[in-house]
This record gives sequence, C-alpha cells and structure tokens, in this order.
Amino acid sequence: MENGLFVVKNIDEAAMILIPQTPEKMKQLVKLTFVKPFKVMPACFLTDFIDVMLMQSGLCLHKKWKVMCTEFRQEKKELIETLYKDRKLSNLPKITQPTLIIWGEQDQVFPLELELAHRLKRHLGENAQLVVVKNAGDAINMEKPKELSKIFKSFLIDSTTLPMQENLSNGRKLD
Repeated sequence: MENGLFVVKNIDEAAMILIPQTPEKMKQLVKLTFVKPFKVMPACFLTDFIDVMLMQSGLCLHKKWKVMCTEFRQEKKELIETLYKDRKLSNLPKITQPTLIIWGEQDQVFPLELELAHRLKRHLGENAQLVVVKNAGDAINMEKPKELSKIFKSFLIDSTTLPMQENLSNGRKLD
C-alpha cells in the first residue's frame, strides 16, 4: 500500500500487523514501530501482552484487561481502512486551535520521507507545530518518554517555542 503508510499487500494485512492477535504479529509490530526493537521477545510475554489476565492476591480473576490489541478491534480496523480509502488532507477540517504534531524521524508506519507529516502541517497552517524526534520510530512514547514529556510541557506552557530550537530542519527535531 502507498501514500504515506508502511508497505503491505492490503488493508487486512495492515490490520493484522497494527492490531496483532498472535505473538508473531506482535513481533512484527514491535519491529515496525521501534528504532531499536527488543532482541528477545518470548512468545509467552507477547501472548500475555495481547490478552493480559489481571491477578489479585495470587488468584486469577479471569477478568481480561483489554489492551490495545483486544478492545474495539473492529473499530480500529475500520480506522485503518479509512486511512487507505479516499485519503485526502483536504477532507480534514482546518483546526484553529494550536496543534502539536509529533513524528518519529525513523517512523516506519508513517515514514517521514513520504511527507505525510509535512503535508499535514501545511494543511493545518500556522497554528500547527511539527516536531520530528530524532532516533525515534512510531512508538515515541515508549522510546523517548522524557523527550516526549518535554515536548508536551513546552507546547502546553509556551506554544511559541519548543526546546532545542537550534535542531530545526524540515520541522523541529529533538534528540
């Protein structure tokens, strides 16, 4: 598939990777979203992540904690389908509020080199700020939590300047 998303054969394959239901698909997702994926990912850990059981006082309550992979799976698949179907930025509303767009420099899900981040910023206009985080993929919150926190804090406290502005290049970049 093209136009700003990672390479897959069809929407169903994209959904299988982005909403993993097996340890193998979870491994694919981790490799796709992290710059430095975990070297060892035991299947039992991945299965637990997909379908976590809450334990309390050593007893299994058989109450499933609905994580990113299980809750609202059909709705998430529909969102993925919408990304591919008649995608036009012109269909997006113009936002008048200050807007922060954060992108991983090495994002493989929505690759920076395909210009989607920059097109989105141009579409949203002057009220939008694009911050490109160096050495981060799509999972910025997991890979660079401190940098992400600084970006949010700076945006919320003073949206006219972001930390380390000397790293500007096609948007704002942070180490």
